[in-house]
Amino acid sequence: MTNYQITALKLGTLTVPKAAMTYMSGFDRAPINLPVWAAALEGGGRRILVDTGIADHDRWDRELNPAWREQDESIDAALAEIGWRVSDVDLVINSHLHYDHAENNTRFRNAQFVVSRTEWEYAKDPIPSQRKLYDFAWTDEVVTYMNYQLVSVDDFDVLPGLRLIQTPGHSRGHQSLLVSTDEGVVCVAGDAACLPESFSAPSPPGGATSIEQGFDSLERIRSTADRVLMNHDPNLAKYQTGGYPLIPAVGSEPLPGSVDTLPPRR
Repeated sequence: MTNYQITALKLGTLTVPKAAMTYMSGFDRAPINLPVWAAALEGGGRRILVDTGIADHDRWDRELNPAWREQDESIDAALAEIGWRVSDVDLVINSHLHYDHAENNTRFRNAQFVVSRTEWEYAKDPIPSQRKLYDFAWTDEVVTYMNYQLVSVDDFDVLPGLRLIQTPGHSRGHQSLLVSTDEGVVCVAGDAACLPESFSAPSPPGGATSIEQGFDSLERIRSTADRVLMNHDPNLAKYQTGGYPLIPAVGSEPLPGSVDTLPPRR
């Protein structure tokens, strides 16, 4: 079994309604700033990226939610901080195909991509509330359909130490990655969970295709992983390489720090 090191790469920030992150709660809260994380995995001679983040922050800032990035939060700059180039990445795993998780896909000309078949098909005709989230291209003249491996089964072993589990709810074909590390099994959860209270309440993200599936996916993660890297977790640090949070128990107290204390937009 290969153990991997996971590095958190910050690829910008979004301002969103609190209620969009926690189903049926947070309506009385001000909008919150959430980081956009990708996970860089290294082990067994492979360099792997889980999600690729936002490419055109200015566009989404105009058309959807406030979005911005710092100088070191472009995909090239963030990878350079850990000594990688886009050409070094040989495998990209997308939790799902929303713009903040896949808009940089076509930058990775040398990579093979792994997406669930359900997500691939759903992205062609999503429900009305999610259409804007898929309004970009994740293929072009070089990165085509043939670069994507479409996964149709649950418990899919990508490589030794890397297992995909289906975690629908936030999108119809959402998947999460279980990663073997020196600190146990870490789930790179995508948007199956966004905040610690996703597990402690529990409360899946509000913007969803199925809240029932969202609750089931939280318990699936809880039953298979020790720790979790949520792709919008405000408690992570740039270039963090370990110490990802243990999955909170139902009814547990919030982690120190909160989205309310995040720095404002610059």
